[in-house]
Amino acid sequence: MKHILISLASVLFLLPSCKNNTTAESAAAKEAPHIEGLIHLSAEQIKRSGVSWSAVEQKSINAVLPLTGELRIQPENRAVVSAASDGFLTSLHVRLNQSVRKGELIATLRKPDLLDLQQEFLETRDQIHFLQSEYTRYNALREDDATAAKNLKKVAADLHAATTTGEMLTAKLRLYGVDTEGLTPKNVRTEIRIAAPMNGMVTAVHLSSGSAVQAGTAICEIADFSALHADLFVFEKDVLKIKTGQKVDITFPGAAGKTLKATVFSIDRVLDPVKNALRAHARIDNSAGLNLVDGAYCDARLALDAAPATPVLPTEAIVREGLEEYILLFDREQNGDTFFRPIKVLTQGSENGLTAFTTETPLPADSKVVRQGAYFVWSQGKVEEFAEE
Repeated sequence: MKHILISLASVLFLLPSCKNNTTAESAAAKEAPHIEGLIHLSAEQIKRSGVSWSAVEQKSINAVLPLTGELRIQPENRAVVSAASDGFLTSLHVRLNQSVRKGELIATLRKPDLLDLQQEFLETRDQIHFLQSEYTRYNALREDDATAAKNLKKVAADLHAATTTGEMLTAKLRLYGVDTEGLTPKNVRTEIRIAAPMNGMVTAVHLSSGSAVQAGTAICEIADFSALHADLFVFEKDVLKIKTGQKVDITFPGAAGKTLKATVFSIDRVLDPVKNALRAHARIDNSAGLNLVDGAYCDARLALDAAPATPVLPTEAIVREGLEEYILLFDREQNGDTFFRPIKVLTQGSENGLTAFTTETPLPADSKVVRQGAYFVWSQGKVEEFAEE
């Protein structure tokens, strides 16, 4: 019981002290100066954080726009090899990651009713030969024989119908790869040969030998990796900086020290809904022995046109929040405190640790901007916003 009374007395003794400390902190916060739109730092904060500011330099730099992207093969450089008809896949002549050339045999498909089409074609061809001879004979007799003239009209109609049927059968058989010119009863086929529609590499195999397929069933997929290029994501604020023909240096996280040269050859006119950015397509000049793969992430530096002298600051002096960028302009000193004004800017490019920028309205000639500790000043502004809320 004695120990409980002593602990209770200690708590009652500390309560006034805690209350006094809280009251002092609240009073200090109320006494801190605040000016709308400005960020306030005390002399102690500036000393402790090493924040410094000075005049803005004017310099012409070889502007470079940093971008991210990914390697892609466009749909026009891909192919899905499908069955031309229903049947059974008797053999598959390719494997995954195999290189193929246009016209090379991919698979064979057994189609039992292909025999019926060839039989009908051969019979129609024989009928056409007979009707042509009959037409010639009746045509020679029509002058002297009225019956011959009547038969001539009938033979002409039959010949026209047979010719039409023959042409339709020829077109169908050619779809299945059957050469009708040299077709005879001795060389009829029961299988359809499926060939590669383009040069490339097999990137997917969907069926195996013996599979029953329907017309249009995908057998495999082919991609032309010689058409692999970089899709670079350009945010809306930088769209006007890019054009075809610009040079790009591309690097990969897993290949340190390797830089590939590329050239912008196409720019989309619609924003990518997923990336919320415009795609600029850059053709890689030489892979430099790298095993490039579709979908690989890459970094890029796009060379912009040389610009006249513009304001520049160390890259770390420009604060980025979302898609917007700011500099912190020295505004005034008052009662030992310093005030900074955030100014929205548009960056133009970077070189050797310096970044060029422009503002909506020109900065005053004697302007001074935070060069070191910009993010500390910015975070202090956020603290003041939360304190107001």
